Amino acid sequence: MNTPLMALAEMQRLTTPFPDGTAVRAWKAEGGRVVGFVGLGVPEEVIHAARMLPFRISADNEPIALQTAEGYMSANTGSVAKALLQMALDGRYDFLDAVVFSVTNEGTGGLVDNWRAYAPRPYMDSIFLPLKRTEEACALYLSDLDDWRSRLSEMRCAYIVDRDLKRSIELYNHGRDLLQKLYALRKRERPPVTGAESLEIIKAATRMPREQFNDLLEQLLAEIASTGREVRKSRRLMVIGSDLQNSTWIKAVEALDAVVVTDDLCTGTRYCFGQVDATLPPMEALARYYLLARTPGPRVWPAWERFRHIVGMAEQYRVDGVISQVQRHDDEYGQDTAFLRKAMHERGIPVLELEVEYGDGRSTQLTTRIGAFLEALRKRTKAGFQSTGMSSESPARNAPAPAVRRPH
Repeated sequence: MNTPLMALAEMQRLTTPFPDGTAVRAWKAEGGRVVGFVGLGVPEEVIHAARMLPFRISADNEPIALQTAEGYMSANTGSVAKALLQMALDGRYDFLDAVVFSVTNEGTGGLVDNWRAYAPRPYMDSIFLPLKRTEEACALYLSDLDDWRSRLSEMRCAYIVDRDLKRSIELYNHGRDLLQKLYALRKRERPPVTGAESLEIIKAATRMPREQFNDLLEQLLAEIASTGREVRKSRRLMVIGSDLQNSTWIKAVEALDAVVVTDDLCTGTRYCFGQVDATLPPMEALARYYLLARTPGPRVWPAWERFRHIVGMAEQYRVDGVISQVQRHDDEYGQDTAFLRKAMHERGIPVLELEVEYGDGRSTQLTTRIGAFLEALRKRTKAGFQSTGMSSESPARNAPAPAVRRPH
């Protein structure tokens, strides 16, 4: 890697300190309202069309002590919900004028109830994201989104009109297009950005006005083109699994002669891949994108669509190994592990499975295991090279890939 990315440095400046960074404070100083959202089932475009700032509620790179939240939530609740509740109880999200939840599991449901009871904001709402990717489920989701649009309009004291929704869709589609261009560059033999940098870029997308973010991302892509920036590492990795906000251990991994070139994360490809169909009525277009068109998560049916996507991404980006990180008690992802391990094994791609704590900034234990994994990849590649006399890729990687079997 050579030159620093000035546009990324500006993104980080505008989103620091976390969570109410410089950009948020400037927005609030102008009288603007900030709507925090939890989960990927809350269309940011609706909030933007209401002239409010969408802000993704999350942890960041610093550790979070969960003692207080653990007193309010059951022991087997996922650490994501506990960390977000802890931050709310600590008053770190008091700058929000509203909070909207995408209810996807029992952990999110518990977070909604406890946040409403012990750290309420002036406006709190929730949207249910269906489990199935079907036309019937989409109609149900659209009905819920229409109701939410009306309630958010009441908060705003003005109806959110289709014209403004279409403008917001165009703006966010442009941002997705720019992020997808960045991901395309990571297919290179020597990608221009690290996995840690990519994660910080996508985090910035949800923590500042989208107009500002798009401008900076265009500058970043121009920097890459003008400088010929390259990351020279031997091993190409893919990270999949639970919500990931902590880039600390990604940086530590990438100090070990490896680079994360792609992912299947809600702070990655699941957030920015695809486009909202601007030819449809705006609310229908949003419902179809957020439920049907976007890369599927672990909770949706049919599950084999997600496995097929992950395998395809691993092959497109020519990864040497996959790191599957699952937050403690995040059963939705944990149940996928056996199927994904089998699908990757059939293609000769090793998988390292990690159980992590959301909001835990420590990296030593994780990087020790990852270091051993990378050493095994090195030995495996060397053995394959010596035995075939051809290339560093194993024969299984070059063979035609069998179809992903649909789990029963």
